[in-house]
Amino acid sequence: MTSIGIDTNVLLRMVLNDDAEQRAKALAFGKGLSEDTPGFVSLIVLVEFSWSLISRYRMSREQVLAAIQRLLKIRTLVFEDFDAIVIALERSNMPQVDFADALIAEHNRNVGCSHTVTFDQRAARSIASMELLA
Repeated sequence: MTSIGIDTNVLLRMVLNDDAEQRAKALAFGKGLSEDTPGFVSLIVLVEFSWSLISRYRMSREQVLAAIQRLLKIRTLVFEDFDAIVIALERSNMPQVDFADALIAEHNRNVGCSHTVTFDQRAARSIASMELLA
């Protein structure tokens, strides 16, 4: 199987309708994907995607999590560390847990880290595998 990497801006155009010309191109690209030649979404792209939706497009946390959940259901997309994404989404349903922080912590755990150090006090309080570096 050969996959095609998708950049954040293309993924955003697939979801948003803020640039009609780019959206049409992104959707046409998406229709050309298959299970044999899927689009690949890296963790970097997914974190940028969530940050963009929150900071630039002013979407609520719930809207962002719903958008990511919808993407995960698309059979012609494959995701780096899918299991970490699913766990991060579950953890992000708790009030003080940020999706990006949860994803970082879970991915690090999946690659063998005992924990993740952070200066983010909220993340350290709300995510069990994150420890405050003090």
